[in-house]
Amino acid sequence: MITVRGRTETTLVVKKSRFIGLVCRVSNEAEAQQAREERRRQHRDARHHCFAYLLESGAMRCSDDGEPQGTAGQPMLEVLKRSGLADVLVVSTRYFGGILLGAPGLVRAYTQSAADTLEAAPKVQLVPCRVYNCTFDFSSWARVQTPLTQAGYVADDICYTNAVRVRFLIQQGMENRFLNHVQNLTQGQTVPEYMGDRMMERDI
Repeated sequence: MITVRGRTETTLVVKKSRFIGLVCRVSNEAEAQQAREERRRQHRDARHHCFAYLLESGAMRCSDDGEPQGTAGQPMLEVLKRSGLADVLVVSTRYFGGILLGAPGLVRAYTQSAADTLEAAPKVQLVPCRVYNCTFDFSSWARVQTPLTQAGYVADDICYTNAVRVRFLIQQGMENRFLNHVQNLTQGQTVPEYMGDRMMERDI
């Protein structure tokens, strides 16, 4: 799945109306609602907070938030669908500039606001991984660190105490190779401990 990282904002001005676009990652409808409510609190004096979101599950929703029907939320949702992204919320907050844009003008403005913000947002691929904890003595870690990282295993966290404790993120399908690699490099002294599954971000 490809999604966005963090929060991204852009500003578009059309005939004195200001459209502040926000894009952020959400994993469910509750998170999308929470992000929208936060947006309203941040911009209490704005006239409209139109939005669209699309989840990996296929759930989607959009709202014109008081703009003429079909001029804001649906155009934003179409931009989101074409982006190929999932688990994404896009909000366009409008400060009215005193000049009416008309329905075609609103469609163009909200479409552009969504497109600009989605384009500016950093993209990541979420890769399913297995989490393993490994404990090495200092001399072993000095010997195995380079070959393990060069093999593509991600050391997500390293803690130095009386030993070196490393949390590895291993892409699913590479587990056996990783386990054998650690065993061979340490002559069986280090046995990775499986801790569960999670998603790993990979830059695009």
